[in-house]
Amino acid sequence: MEQIVIHKDDIAMEGFMVKQSKHLKEWRQRWFVLTSQYLCSFKAEGDYTNPTEYVRLAECSTVRSAEDSTGKENSFCVQTAQRSFCLIARNAAEKEQWISRIGRQMVRRAVLIDEDYE
Repeated sequence: MEQIVIHKDDIAMEGFMVKQSKHLKEWRQRWFVLTSQYLCSFKAEGDYTNPTEYVRLAECSTVRSAEDSTGKENSFCVQTAQRSFCLIARNAAEKEQWISRIGRQMVRRAVLIDEDYE
C-alpha cells in the first residue's frame, strides 16, 4: 500500500463522520480529511499519517445521498469502480457540505486532466 501523508496546506475539509468498515460492515466513527487527491479516514483527529482507508478522488464516479440504501439519516456514498464508500455526517448541513466539497474536488481533478490533453 502506498504511503499517504497529508499536509495541512492540502486540506479542503476535515471532520468526524461515521463510516461502514470495509470487511465487517460495522459503523465506526473516524476523522476524515479531504484533499484535492484523496478522501482519507484516520482513527484520531490530527493524525495525518497512515489512513485506515482512503479513496483516490480520480477514481470516484459519483458522490450522492444514500439515506434510502443505508437506512441511516445524513448518509452518503462515494462510488468508485471497486466499491461504494458509505459515510454518515453529523447533520444534514455537514452532509451537504461534504457532498459539495467532494464533488468539487472530483470536478477540479477532471478539469485538470482534460486540460493536460489539449
